[in-house]
Amino acid sequence: MSEAIEIYKANNHEEASSCLSNLITNNILTSDNKDYSIGLSGGNTPKLAYSMMLNDIKDFSNITFWTIDDRWVPLTDENSNQKMINSNFEQTDAKILSIKYSGDDPLQDAEFYSKSLKENINNFDSGVIGLGDDGHIASLFPNTTGLNENDKLIIANEVNIISKWRISSSFKLLSSISNLYLLVTGENKKEILNKAINGSGLPINKLLEIRDNTVIITDQNI
Repeated sequence: MSEAIEIYKANNHEEASSCLSNLITNNILTSDNKDYSIGLSGGNTPKLAYSMMLNDIKDFSNITFWTIDDRWVPLTDENSNQKMINSNFEQTDAKILSIKYSGDDPLQDAEFYSKSLKENINNFDSGVIGLGDDGHIASLFPNTTGLNENDKLIIANEVNIISKWRISSSFKLLSSISNLYLLVTGENKKEILNKAINGSGLPINKLLEIRDNTVIITDQNI
């Protein structure tokens, strides 16, 4: 196992979610940065942790939330990660940098979001990602062109899974996040998590290799 991987073992999904919320909250409290940025992913796995963050974080006024990846769909779509993130945190005083859906050109929308991040965020302090059964992280799926992008922060990646296009953080951006948390829970994740830790040539393996440190929070024995 790589020394660059730190593992927090929880007994269940609720405990793992609480651990994630506490780690991020503590980072905010101890950070030297006046403004603190947190990258968020969608899906069902982090929902509980996000609700816990609403209680654990006492002051949102200096926090900027940004979206690590999303399906290229309107904000009204039930598959929109941005919709889920907004519904959780728009009640706070935090700044939310939303991915905008033009309906015209996913590549241009990716460029606009990359520009927005550069203009509003000085340090990528924390980020939350999950792990797909196929080893994808963010919207960087196996055998897609987005795996080869090394220059841009945000990319448009053609995946043809639920939506044709995804707007996603690149490996470059994911590698620059100071505290990256990989939340992986559920018995169905045990096999892919073992592949992630032991190396199998998947997108998650590439990310773990290029990062100095990654924190895995899981309820699985690995």
